[in-house]
Amino acid sequence: MEKEEIKSLIEKVLGKGSEIVSPLVGGMMNISYIIKDKDNKKYVLYISTEQANEMVDRPLEKEHQKIISAIGITSQNVYFDTENGIKINEYIEGQSLDRVSEFDYEKVAMLFRELHSSPVLSKADYAPFIRFTETYEKEALSFQTEVSPLYKELRDFLFAHKEYLEMQRKTLCHNDAQRSNIIQTPEDEYYFIDFEFVGNNDPIYDVACFGNGLVSEGRKLLDSYFLNNPSQDQIKRFYLWRIYISLQWYNVAVTKHYRGEGEKHGFNFLDVASHFLNNAKDAYDGYKLEIKDDKVMDDTEKLIISTLDKIRHFLRKDGGDCEFVSFNDGIVYVKMIGACQGCSYAYSDIKDLVEVILQEEVPGVVEVRLAE
Repeated sequence: MEKEEIKSLIEKVLGKGSEIVSPLVGGMMNISYIIKDKDNKKYVLYISTEQANEMVDRPLEKEHQKIISAIGITSQNVYFDTENGIKINEYIEGQSLDRVSEFDYEKVAMLFRELHSSPVLSKADYAPFIRFTETYEKEALSFQTEVSPLYKELRDFLFAHKEYLEMQRKTLCHNDAQRSNIIQTPEDEYYFIDFEFVGNNDPIYDVACFGNGLVSEGRKLLDSYFLNNPSQDQIKRFYLWRIYISLQWYNVAVTKHYRGEGEKHGFNFLDVASHFLNNAKDAYDGYKLEIKDDKVMDDTEKLIISTLDKIRHFLRKDGGDCEFVSFNDGIVYVKMIGACQGCSYAYSDIKDLVEVILQEEVPGVVEVRLAE
């Protein structure tokens, strides 16, 4: 949009005397401006790129914005053009975490847990692997006939774990929860922005998103998210999702380069692609260093997980949930999360609900216990 078009739009929405304050350093999917009305109240105007509009379901994004606003972890939307991907949201005073050197990992983890505890889910799953093959990679390969050996090696490793990742418990997720999409206020409070990719997904995917700059930052957030006691399974999923996200953004950057968007915006997207390929390699190295038992999930474990997925809506009614940890000698170990974590009724939920149904549905299950 030209400056005069922007001026006309914001005056239409916010009234006469509204104006642009300054451009914002946007991500790879938006051009953004801080704007204000005649009373000097600030807002943010987002103008989506052509590529973003091809990838995003705007009416669904509008619904997600309402859900997350109701939780209290973002600002209110005041204008949403679902046809063109143009939005105006109330401005959150502060800085995005990619612009600050110090922040509170515990508070950021709490923000993530609030989102993932939402009793309202999206109408749609994020479906990362469908997105990867049918959108990001497909488009990048339309410009590149050959890929680097490192990309192929990491992709093959990731897709060997595809079924395992797709089986995981799903919550409402941001799915682009990198540092640039989290605002730190002067009072050290934290809020999400930018909801183009919200959908139901493994919550650890969001934690992995935080490692866009450095994998170690996402790994540190994983510790905070699980109160400094993540399981091997949770660490494993973190590194696998980090590889996925890095290869996804590698493909996006390659596409943007060949579309000529780098020249248009004065940005070298091949450098961005190189960063994300190296980031994926760092995640792979972390996986090999930390994961000691890379066993393949057997049929019984898959049936346990799918059965838990069918009954978790009973727990979510009260803001809780449970997650499969392991299955050994007929005993299923689960971790209670959300409102169920530390709840005096958690033992009853396990014995009277989870255990009874798993014993009926899964041959070989004799007991369900809380994981330590």
